[in-house]
Amino acid sequence: MESQKHYAMIGAFIILTGASFIGVTLWLAFGDFTKGFRTYLAYMEESVSGLYVDAPVKYQGVEVGRVTALDLDADNPQRVRITFAVESRIRIAEDTVATLAFQGFTGIASVELSGGASDAPRLERGEAEEFPVLKTGPSLFTRFDTVITELIANVSRVAEDTHKLMSPDNIENTEKILLNVETLTGALAGKRQQMAQSVEDMSRMMASGAQASAQLPGLIAGLNRSAASVQAVAEDIVGTSQAVRLGVQATRDDLRMLSRRALPEFEALLLEIRQLVASLHHVSQRMEEDPRQMLYGPTLEPPGPGE
Repeated sequence: MESQKHYAMIGAFIILTGASFIGVTLWLAFGDFTKGFRTYLAYMEESVSGLYVDAPVKYQGVEVGRVTALDLDADNPQRVRITFAVESRIRIAEDTVATLAFQGFTGIASVELSGGASDAPRLERGEAEEFPVLKTGPSLFTRFDTVITELIANVSRVAEDTHKLMSPDNIENTEKILLNVETLTGALAGKRQQMAQSVEDMSRMMASGAQASAQLPGLIAGLNRSAASVQAVAEDIVGTSQAVRLGVQATRDDLRMLSRRALPEFEALLLEIRQLVASLHHVSQRMEEDPRQMLYGPTLEPPGPGE
């Protein structure tokens, strides 16, 4: 009877130990069973080498889930269908992006979630999909590979252009250019004194310009005063012209009145002068004919017979 009790206790211990071992194993493998999870899908168009089932899913570096399946897309084998579970408490928005993240140089990959604005609507399942589908972006290695590829292409183009540049014709032209540069530098070396004199003249000219610029405000002030004086003279001239205009107008009226009064008398005077000139002309003619008449008077005619 006592031995049966020992067997029962040993059996119960073995069962409890096995159940505990199975529970710890399942907990280590699948995490805390008390947490709820929600399944999502992501389609990657790049290699997912290094990603494995049960790989971690991280949001901003914090682990929030696990990868549950990896498959090729049946409709497009160039895409990899990644199924992963994320804790239900984590809000996945429509603008959340899934990318591959690699841990150093070990090649082990995980799914990294980023983005997701607080005001963006929650990601929901589409009609044609079994689970909600996240947007994907290129991984760091893919971006690095793209940059390296472009860099290699650019280097190749530069090498090709350099090869074209180093053609015999271009080398000959380069030698001519160097020879011309050497000739030019030699000529400049021979003109050192003239160049120094030119620099000195330029310095004096700049100093004169600075002095002239310093005197410029006074000159401008003098010009302003001259302009004011010219303006005053112009105003005086305008006033004088107005006074002259008024004087001419008054003189014109006086001349008109004088012409009305003196014109008849002037005409009579001209008539008398004209008569006087005629008389003088007659006298001069007579003097030319007989000058003695000025001394003895006119010659008397001899008396006729019987007088």
